[in-house]
Amino acid sequence: MNPITHLLASWTLADGAGIFDRDRKIVTWAGVVPDVDGLPILLDGFNALVLHRSTDWYVRFHHAATHGLPAALLTCALAVGFAKNKAKTALFSLLSFHLHLLCDLVGSRGPDPDDIWPISYLAPFTNRWTISWSGQWPLNAWPNVAFTLTLLAVVFYRAYKVGYSPVSLFSKKADEAFVSTLRNRFAVKS
Repeated sequence: MNPITHLLASWTLADGAGIFDRDRKIVTWAGVVPDVDGLPILLDGFNALVLHRSTDWYVRFHHAATHGLPAALLTCALAVGFAKNKAKTALFSLLSFHLHLLCDLVGSRGPDPDDIWPISYLAPFTNRWTISWSGQWPLNAWPNVAFTLTLLAVVFYRAYKVGYSPVSLFSKKADEAFVSTLRNRFAVKS
């Protein structure tokens, strides 16, 4: 799925966990971390645009380096190191990470029906325990769009109700402006 969808899903999970602001942010980022192995797409783009040669770093490394249990455990350990409520943050960081894997398993296929993206659960150490699903839908399929729109609706509702949103992951001031604008726009008239 799209990294933005992963961020929204992880934030929604973290928000529902009822944890401190800092721990909520940690849990949210734990659900986005698996896509670090997708950064080679930038190198492929640079190589194509500047060096005028085609490379396949993204295809080789995405879903291969940080989409498995070793990365989940490392992410959890880092989360615990920065968390206030260590036990709850550890649990929800693992859940958030695995939510990412589940979302990718069901909705990350390429445009070609044979372009299935498996999850190598023990990667990068071994390809044993590789999981794939032949029913995986494409990235731009309607279920992914519907899921993202549903998550956006939840985010807008929660921002209006509780006074914070995923925007806080980037800037507290921007989040305050977002929530204020949302509340002013949809203010209940008495």
